Parts: sequence; C-alpha cells; structure tokens
Amino acid sequence: MKSSARDDLKLPYEGHEFAETFDLSEEESEDLHVKQAWLLYFWRRAKNQGVETDIAEERLNFWINQGDQPFNSQDAVNVERGLVELKKLGIEMQLWSRSREHIDCETTNKLLKYNDF
Repeated sequence: MKSSARDDLKLPYEGHEFAETFDLSEEESEDLHVKQAWLLYFWRRAKNQGVETDIAEERLNFWINQGDQPFNSQDAVNVERGLVELKKLGIEMQLWSRSREHIDCETTNKLLKYNDF
C-alpha cells in the first residue's frame, strides 16, 4: 500500500507546473507558509527518526528549496499534495509510534534501575 501512495503523489519537479498560475492573497500566503513549515517539520523529523527513509530526505530538500519565494497557486497545489502525502503514508503516526517506543524504553530502564536499589 505504501508504494502506491508514493506513486500517486509525485511532487512536481522544477519547470513542471500548470500552464496558468495566479498570485495568492496575503492571507492565503500566510496560510501556505504555515502549512509549508508543517511539511518541513514533519519531513525533518521523519529523516531524523528513520521514517520512510527512501523518500524523507528528498521531500525534506524539496520543502527546504521552496524557501522564501513568493507563493502562487501552484505552490498551494504542491502544499496540499504534500499534506495528503503525509496523511496517506501515515508519517505522523509513524513518528508518534517511534517516540512512544523511545519513551517506553526509557521508562522501563528507569523502573529497572529504581528496582535495583
């Protein structure tokens, strides 16, 4: 299932855009900036935690390279596709599971250490 989600959600490559784009309002640009930061955050965490290792670095670099360019309608489409991709791949849930494993391991180690007294 994961491979089909990746196949369905190809991020555009440089120079591959819709024929017609339009500028976004200030409010739309601010909303897009927040969503883009969210994507950057999750892909950075995925890369650092070893989640979806085959694509995490590529996606992280893609969102980093989007940088501080003025947003247009194509950027809005890319961000929405990126959010759908996160959901389809279950990135947030995978990261949550990894963090729980780490917390559970630390808790167990502390309990064992405490019981050794």
